Amino acid sequence: MVSARPSVGLATGAVESVRPTRRGAVRRAAAALVGSAAIAITGCRERTNAASAAPSLATLAERYTRLALQLARHQPSLVEIWLGPKMWNEGARVPVAALKADTAALLAELARLAPPAPSDTARLVYVRGQAAALDAAAGRLLGESQPFAEEAMRSLGHAPPERDATALDALRRELAAALPPGPGALAERHAAFRRAHAVPPERVEAVFTTAVAWCREAARPFLPLPPGETLTTRAADEAGWAAFSRPAGPLASDLWVSHRGGADAAQVLQLAAHEGTPGHHAQHTLAMAGLVTGRGWLERALTPAFGPHRLLAEGAAEAGADLLLPLATRERVCAELLLPAAGQTPAVAARLVRVERLAASLGEEVAHIARAYLDSSQSAAAMTDRLRDEALVLDPAGMLSFIEKQRAKVLAYPLGRRLVQDALERVPAGPDRWQRLAAISTTLTLGE
Repeated sequence: MVSARPSVGLATGAVESVRPTRRGAVRRAAAALVGSAAIAITGCRERTNAASAAPSLATLAERYTRLALQLARHQPSLVEIWLGPKMWNEGARVPVAALKADTAALLAELARLAPPAPSDTARLVYVRGQAAALDAAAGRLLGESQPFAEEAMRSLGHAPPERDATALDALRRELAAALPPGPGALAERHAAFRRAHAVPPERVEAVFTTAVAWCREAARPFLPLPPGETLTTRAADEAGWAAFSRPAGPLASDLWVSHRGGADAAQVLQLAAHEGTPGHHAQHTLAMAGLVTGRGWLERALTPAFGPHRLLAEGAAEAGADLLLPLATRERVCAELLLPAAGQTPAVAARLVRVERLAASLGEEVAHIARAYLDSSQSAAAMTDRLRDEALVLDPAGMLSFIEKQRAKVLAYPLGRRLVQDALERVPAGPDRWQRLAAISTTLTLGE
């Protein structure tokens, strides 16, 4: 699947939502694949010559997909890539108001649909969630606005978590103890430590390639991927992103890393697992082989940058990295492979990993600050200070700009990670947990 990670300094290396939504390269790929949206979507409208029989789930899933492609004509960032039938994307552009009416009709049809066979339950859950998010996206294009919590429910299907000030303060104290002693506030000490251990730009691609290969082999026994799947790693110099992934075919992905992301070896390892295996590359190939080719669920040939899809894709990539990389494993891989590849001393591995993981856990603070900013009249300067001092964001101005553009999508990493981790912890550790991760990664539903 297509994924991009902002390098705006989530101490975590995670967004922040979050997943961002597109790269210039993704736009070019999507433009080549999407072309013109289909006028045939109007034939799917409930108001025109409806058949006497209720539409099937497959029909409604196709309507959702065509509507998403149509709305992306007005907001290209909604769709990252489309690998399905070209004919679904042909025709004239439909006005947003008409598309909003169509999404409302689609949601009504989905609500009336009889319960499907158990094997199709995940498909119905997925399409309902995405259709609701598409309706919200159409509403925003028409000028609708909601408080942050309501927007999260409509756009992602989940409410934002409540802020646990005690837990967040404890995290900051742990991080302060993990950093080398020195003068200055916590944000200054953290930023100085991360800068001092950033992988040199000329070595970033080699370190990332090494990390991707290690994660791919380490995950293979636990998360079997379809025969013939492939991935490649490349370097990019576009500012603003640490790494991203995009499909290069039904069973192939290109993984890109930025020379200018400023990541250290521990963060590069997290990025490799998140974007590759068991993250977005695994999600893409499992869905294409198991659902699109295997079951004809063509809506999964679409990679949307919205809805529960986005939330659970990011969450499963984060939780999958945690499952593959417990702390001791992260330390070993950094010390034995990545720090030598970066030309840095292996002795710093344990501290590097601990700082990166503690900082990553502050990702939820970014979402709380985003909510406070978007729901209030607090100044941008005050919020920039909070992002720097409370969430330890390395580029707070860049993160604030991201929040203004992405709004509730900033929840995708921290909330998605929490939801998937909770689902994994409901089954025993070991093979059962990996099977649950595979199911979530494939269907992008929680299966409950």
